[in-house]
Amino acid sequence: MPYYQNLNIYYFSGTGNAYSAAKWIKENGEKEKLNVHFQSLEKLENFRLDPPEGKTLFAFTYPTHGFAAPWIMLKFLWNFPRIPGSDVLFVNTKAGSKIWKFYLPGMTGVAQWLSIFIFWFKGYSIRGSLPLDMPHSWISFSPPNLRRYCNQMVDRCHRIVNKMCDNVFIGKRYFRYTVWTQLWFDIAVSWILPFYLFWGRFFLAKTLFSSYKCNHCRICEINCPVHAIEIRNGLPYWKYTCESCMRCMNICPQKSIQSWVTRIALIFYFLTVAGVALTNWNMFVVFCVLTILIFPVYWIFIKIIHVKIINILFTYTSFTKLWNRYITPGVKLRDFKIHTEGE
Repeated sequence: MPYYQNLNIYYFSGTGNAYSAAKWIKENGEKEKLNVHFQSLEKLENFRLDPPEGKTLFAFTYPTHGFAAPWIMLKFLWNFPRIPGSDVLFVNTKAGSKIWKFYLPGMTGVAQWLSIFIFWFKGYSIRGSLPLDMPHSWISFSPPNLRRYCNQMVDRCHRIVNKMCDNVFIGKRYFRYTVWTQLWFDIAVSWILPFYLFWGRFFLAKTLFSSYKCNHCRICEINCPVHAIEIRNGLPYWKYTCESCMRCMNICPQKSIQSWVTRIALIFYFLTVAGVALTNWNMFVVFCVLTILIFPVYWIFIKIIHVKIINILFTYTSFTKLWNRYITPGVKLRDFKIHTEGE
């Protein structure tokens, strides 16, 4: 008789990494004849959980955003009900890469530990913790891995997830060794979390724009997992609810969505240095003032980007125009439309 009767999987995924991890867990659960419930948080409304009968394992998979779980997942975890006697495991995908024969780890921060502490206080038994080095998809900052490296990394991660399931599904605990070996670095970068939650994610929502190649197909708007894109004056507009999941940029068939994050970062840096030098203010004060000023700058940018010659200038000076896009190997756009399976 299996250790668990039920396996409930909840996931949020932008470009397919966390979806793939969730799907592998699901496949392992089905192989063990568990009663599997497979649920995306994408556009999830009015969540209600009836406590399942029998011993249940809850699995949560999500990408790492700002060294933490995405805001949509954090809210879901925080509000998740207490179900005595149930166990949980967490899988966070992080921006891994590969150079030649070497697999380079991504950074987790508190993406694992914050989730663990939330559910520990809720009274759950933590059965598994797996930071998973899937290929990075944050192409606003750097090009994706070579396709053959992406395939190799995904195959490697698939084996790791299978190993975790082999242990957890028979009642053992599985904490990947990287949970401990990278702990020192995760603690060192954890201070970034509040900046990301209360500032960075809103800032990053305003670093995307649509180039003159946009053919108004609305694929980005229709497939945004959190309804953060709307069409204004014929072009996509990113609202503050954007999770920076990078799906829109990576699925656009015209490759028309670009980023000007590098230029904003450079502008911010030089203005901060100049502001400190000219005013003798504390750097943090100057930074806060500039943060306020960036919003009217963005409003102006949204207006002038409709002028074709300006749009072309921004497009051809965007690094993101030069490199490829990324969707997890084996994942298709239609996979994101499957939100719920099983009962």
